Order: sequence, then structure tokens, then C-alpha cells
Amino acid sequence: MDITDMTRTRRIALSASVLLAGALVVTGCASDDRDDDDTAAGTGTAQSSGAVAGSTSGAATSAAASNDALVSAAATARDAVDSGAPTVVGVEQERGGTTWQVLVVTSDGQEHEVHTNAAGSAVEGTPTVDDSDADDVRENERFVAAAELDVADAAGKLQDVVAGTVTELGLDDHLGKVVWEGDVRDDAGTKHSIRIDAGSGATVTNTVDTDD
Repeated sequence: MDITDMTRTRRIALSASVLLAGALVVTGCASDDRDDDDTAAGTGTAQSSGAVAGSTSGAATSAAASNDALVSAAATARDAVDSGAPTVVGVEQERGGTTWQVLVVTSDGQEHEVHTNAAGSAVEGTPTVDDSDADDVRENERFVAAAELDVADAAGKLQDVVAGTVTELGLDDHLGKVVWEGDVRDDAGTKHSIRIDAGSGATVTNTVDTDD
């Protein structure tokens, strides 16, 4: 091989090396870009998850505060009926959530109606005694005997089924069994009608109220 051929061969080899190095640089840049994009995407996801978690936490706090008012209303009404081992058998929001109506049964089976303020901290008006006949008395006594869960326990069980605000809760008969029957409004404002066993707390029914 003469000098001219050797020179030409070296130039070809050198050109190939330069092209290969350039390709490696381009590949590295593309990889870095993808890594940057992936990192940015991961950061965005984390921020989004944090925002959802914060929103859910706020809703849970609001619901808990409302349910605290229900429990407080039950306690205030029970204290207002100061005789006969009173048992709360029903609590319901009234007047657009500005008051609570609480039904309390005493050991003689008589039902008392008490109204409290929205916070459940004070009685409004004077507690009244309903006209309970013999059948009413027997039913009230049956409900009280079967209700191993009190109002606070029942409200907690309903929230375990559907997280939200309990707006109504009361003892009732369902297919021959005593149940706590209640309404829960979830975060979106949908009302769920739920029944739980008054003794065990097991869920009996859970339906969405489409008429509301």
C-alpha cells in the first residue's frame, strides 16, 4: 500500500470515530431529557396526590365536626330529661340544620321530645312528653333493650360504611329486627340511607337516596 492509500484509510477511520462520538453524545442528551421529563412528571403526581389528600382530610374534619354536634345534641337532650334512666332513640337535623330534634325514652317507656341548637350544646324551648299508648311503650322498651350501641357508637358505625355527615339517626324495626337507621351525606352531597344492626353494628342495608 502506498502513502496515498494509507492516508486515505486513516481519514476514513478518523471520520468514523467522529461520527460514532457524535451519536453517543446525542443519545446521552436524549436520555437526560427523558430523565428530566420523568422527574417533572413524578413531582407533578406527588403534588396532585397531596392536594387530593388535603381535600379529603378537610372534608373528613368538617364531617367529624357535624357529627360531634349530633352526639352533643343527644347528650344535652338526655341531661334535660333528668329522670327514668333516659335513652336517646332518635336524633334529626331540622330547620335547615339550625336545630336538632332528639327523642328520649325513659324507663317507663315514655317518649320525650327535646330540641337543641345547631351545636347541640343548649336546649331550645321546653322538653315535651309524647302521648305514648301501651303499644308505643312496648315498642320503645323493645328498642331500648335491643340497642347495645348508643347514638355515638351508631353514628361512628354509619361513618365506617359511608364517610360523611350523619343528619338523621334513629331506632326502628326492619324485618323483625331492631336497627339503627340513619342518613349520611357524603362529600358530594349525596344522601345514603343506611341501616345497621342495633346490637352488633353490622350493616343491614346501604342505599343511595335518589329522591332527595
